[in-house]
Amino acid sequence: MRFLCVKQITQANIYGQDYALKPLDPKIENIEDILITDHTSAAELLERHPDILFEVSLKFKNNLRFPKYADKLEDIHPGDKVLIVHNGGIGDHIMLLPALHVFRERFPPDCRIWLAVQKERQPLFRLNPNIDRLLAMPLRLPELLEADCLIDFSSRRDWYDLESLPMTDAYLNFLKIDYEKITEKTPRLYWPGISSAGFPALIQKIRDTQDNSKPLVLLNWKASNRLRDMPPQKFIFLAKQFKDVFFLVAQSGHLQTETARIIHSYSDNLYDATPWMKSLEDYLAAIAHCDAVVSTDTAAGHLAEALGKPNLILYGPTRDQLWIKYYKKTLALRAEYTGKTCKSPCGLTKDTSSGCPEAVLLNSPYSPCLLSINAEKIASGFENMLKTLLR
Repeated sequence: MRFLCVKQITQANIYGQDYALKPLDPKIENIEDILITDHTSAAELLERHPDILFEVSLKFKNNLRFPKYADKLEDIHPGDKVLIVHNGGIGDHIMLLPALHVFRERFPPDCRIWLAVQKERQPLFRLNPNIDRLLAMPLRLPELLEADCLIDFSSRRDWYDLESLPMTDAYLNFLKIDYEKITEKTPRLYWPGISSAGFPALIQKIRDTQDNSKPLVLLNWKASNRLRDMPPQKFIFLAKQFKDVFFLVAQSGHLQTETARIIHSYSDNLYDATPWMKSLEDYLAAIAHCDAVVSTDTAAGHLAEALGKPNLILYGPTRDQLWIKYYKKTLALRAEYTGKTCKSPCGLTKDTSSGCPEAVLLNSPYSPCLLSINAEKIASGFENMLKTLLR
């Protein structure tokens, strides 16, 4: 955990949460103005706002009782308030969901589970029966001090190895839980049904004005980093080939102009919901209203699985077996590519300053391994996924 303060009176929105902060005053020890966050986001915030934020070491006149770190079940006692601190991508959060269920079952009686995640990610955990309190990251210091135990997945770098261990198992292994004895590790979202006012009307229009028996499938070609982006044509050709299916595109709202240009007049069974995609709640609504999802390797596939929707995911550099090992609704299309610098899957998951080395070599804007998955294979995979809708 890292502790941050401001240099001047500041009103800020940090990862979706509003903060009113004042500089530290040693006379009054205003600990409510100390922010606590994980190593990664602290580094990001300090780099973005060096003129406003700085890191502090805590030295107070009054003795403060900090929660004890827990890295095994025996560290947690009956009645403890257990604070779990977590940061990461949407897929990381989705794979935490089964672990939270196990924690609830294995923790001692009367424990309360608190979860701190960035406000933008909180829709993934609302209504979850395994969580008693949901807090926004960064935390204020008094919120941290309320807890008895702290499970901080950012405090150690040795707790998982994605070369060999699925992340859900890694969360369990963090507390020395024998993950091999846990039989149910499929994620489930308790989605509360929040969405923008206009979006449900669009879905209703599609259902009312067309054949309501046709499936509605969401297409997503954009990923959380460019290593896993796909050309739009790799997906939208399906709308021309499968006229008995409705297709929905719901890219992030800032891509509205670009998306409209790409799919303009492409097909009369292809609809654009991008103008309504302003938040994670809206994107959850889009997936929840659809019957299935076709996506590159990004959040859409994880969300579809957690919402119980059949989904087809195209994988290139990622070793997908570890990420989707416990997924029941996911069909993976894997690249079979051998290039001059790599062989898929290469395991590269983080973007680099120059991008995919093979793409750089070939002067390609996309990873060649993903481009190697041809239209015939995608169409065949799509047909196989549609069969699951008819079961």
